[in-house]
Amino acid sequence: MTTTVDVVRGTENQNVAIITLKNPPVNALALSLLRSFRENVQSAQDDDAIDAIVLRGENGIFSGGFDIAHLGKTTRGEKTENVSDFNEILTRLVENGKKPCVAAISNLALGGGLEVSMACAARVATRGAKLGLPELKLGVIPGFGGTQRLPRLVGLEKSLEMMLQSKEITSEEGARLGLVDEVVEDDGKSGNDRAVVEAAVRVAKRIANGEKQRQFSLTRTDKLPRDAKQTMGIMAVAEGKAKKIKAVLPHASYCVEAVKVGLEKGSAEGLRKESEMFQKAVKSPAAKGLVHFFFASRATASVPGITDQKLRPSEVKSVGVVGGGLMGSGIATACLLSGMEVVLKEIKPEFLQAGIQRIEANIGSMVKKGKMKPEKAKAIVGRVRGTLDDRDFANVDMVIEAVIENLDLKRKIFSTLESIVKPSCILSTNTSTISIAKCASEMRNPERLIGAHFFSPAHVMQLFEIIRVDQTPPQILVDTLAFSKKIKKTPVVVGNCTGFCVNRVFFPYTMSATVLVDLGCDPYAIDRVISMFGMPMGPFRLADLVGMEVGVHVGKNFIEDFPERVYESPLIPSLLDAKRLGEKTKSGFYSYDDRRKASPDMDAIAPFIENARKNRKVPLPGHPEQLGFSAQDIVEMIFFPVVNEACRVLDEGVAVKAADVDVASVLGMGFPPFRGGILHWADQMGAKKIYARLTEFGKKYGGLYEPCAYLTNCAHQGKTIAEGPNRARL
Repeated sequence: MTTTVDVVRGTENQNVAIITLKNPPVNALALSLLRSFRENVQSAQDDDAIDAIVLRGENGIFSGGFDIAHLGKTTRGEKTENVSDFNEILTRLVENGKKPCVAAISNLALGGGLEVSMACAARVATRGAKLGLPELKLGVIPGFGGTQRLPRLVGLEKSLEMMLQSKEITSEEGARLGLVDEVVEDDGKSGNDRAVVEAAVRVAKRIANGEKQRQFSLTRTDKLPRDAKQTMGIMAVAEGKAKKIKAVLPHASYCVEAVKVGLEKGSAEGLRKESEMFQKAVKSPAAKGLVHFFFASRATASVPGITDQKLRPSEVKSVGVVGGGLMGSGIATACLLSGMEVVLKEIKPEFLQAGIQRIEANIGSMVKKGKMKPEKAKAIVGRVRGTLDDRDFANVDMVIEAVIENLDLKRKIFSTLESIVKPSCILSTNTSTISIAKCASEMRNPERLIGAHFFSPAHVMQLFEIIRVDQTPPQILVDTLAFSKKIKKTPVVVGNCTGFCVNRVFFPYTMSATVLVDLGCDPYAIDRVISMFGMPMGPFRLADLVGMEVGVHVGKNFIEDFPERVYESPLIPSLLDAKRLGEKTKSGFYSYDDRRKASPDMDAIAPFIENARKNRKVPLPGHPEQLGFSAQDIVEMIFFPVVNEACRVLDEGVAVKAADVDVASVLGMGFPPFRGGILHWADQMGAKKIYARLTEFGKKYGGLYEPCAYLTNCAHQGKTIAEGPNRARL
């Protein structure tokens, strides 16, 4: 974590110091690097033999931004240095130093990396380099002058869009906007950034000898609106967008406030406000949650006792997919997009043709959105081969079964495939609910089968549940983890049980919502509260999206396996009986137009609600119309049972660690990432509070709410859920 200085000697006293950022893999701006950077820039500025300075990054990457590890310490309340104190490096030494500085950007300059480059007099970048200020994704704001320099370099409206949306742009767009002075062809991917450095040296020399005007970002006004009314209009729109999410994500408003102060009082005051707002943001619950999720999602591939064996993974180059339905075609698409060969198997020619067409449509949508060129799409689709014969899987590296949830069918498939595929082939099932052991029960070597649970749509959703049994060989698990990395998914390794991790943990979610309806709550009010909490949609809108028949089918598994802690409301089954299946029939809890826009339809569902209240299977206290629930009550009654089930998943060893459950909850069920995940949020609430409330709910409403032993002991022992209770006292 350092910087080094090389000097390019030239004629006529045109000597350029090249300062290299070194902190692999992305040259993050750690405090030790920033200290070294300050020393070397100061030295170059003081050296009379140096005429200009070029900044570059080691190994073909300029910088991925500020060191997130330091940010993590700050959000956890650990005593750390104020990173804004390093702003003077950029203002005093880089922007206003005697010698002009030029940034040689290869591959990417994000966050603090881009902020460093914006303090320079010019920026030269490789073609396709990614530029952006994504700090808001981590619950903070730019802290190295980004809120002041970006508006002055690309314009007010574009800068607010880039910051508030964490939007990345390419160097080509940066050149059009004025952020980049020159784009060079060197792609930098080989780690050789010679071309961009040479170009930056030329630009630096031209600035030093007066051939090119030196620009000072903080004093520029040419890109800012000249009309006060226009400025007010742009800021009003930005403030409106920020206020919509201010209740739970205040940092958007902090960012806008820093920009506003800079416009009204000048960049010096703007920098002071930015520092103040950065410190405020970094201490917020949202930053704590987002930073926790950032680290948790990058640690899921580490499995104690498995990945520490240092086994060498086998590369999956070809995949066989059994079933060409929506899930199978999505899985095939994900594999094709990652450069693999795919063999798609169906039982009838017309089914196979439909599966291929779905794959073509998936790839084609990327062309329509401008994300892929037609010729590339054609080449990708050309790597899929259809078949009706299992024997065409003989040489593939992995087989993923994606047929309907029928145990007998899955058993038959794997007993057949086991004798066809090569010994090193990974055999996997995409089942979402059926036991892996049951699927493998007719195999000669059942330990070969592993769960590979994609979430729909498989080529879009990031989460990938890997389900192992006690006998799963470490090599198969390591190979499957490597496969997940290749297809750019976030893996979560879990044990074998009903629902695995995501579906198991969240089965109380909709059940609790129906309890509330049976107690007199308006389902649309429940959905509004849960949406305001941060979920993409409420439980009843989700039920419509999934489909009533799917919800009832999946629910039966939990009713059979966990009868002591379920709540069986007649509400959803009665909608199923009435063929109100949800979006697919344009009617469920909501009604839908041709564009699938949902509209509340209380007149239609009121009879079903009334019937459910009259015929509920578990007696509930009080008259429904006399009970009242606050928004907080609704949140607790719906999510505390989810926390309770997550504790059971940890206690049983289904999940490796609490952070894995957090990642699964965010990526699999849409739990708001700014809350850090279901168990991170629970620990902010406190095990004692959750235990007390569940005990209260359990006495009134039954087993769905009764706290489990793990949670009970965490509460009694004063432990967090993440660290767990003392096992000896369980």
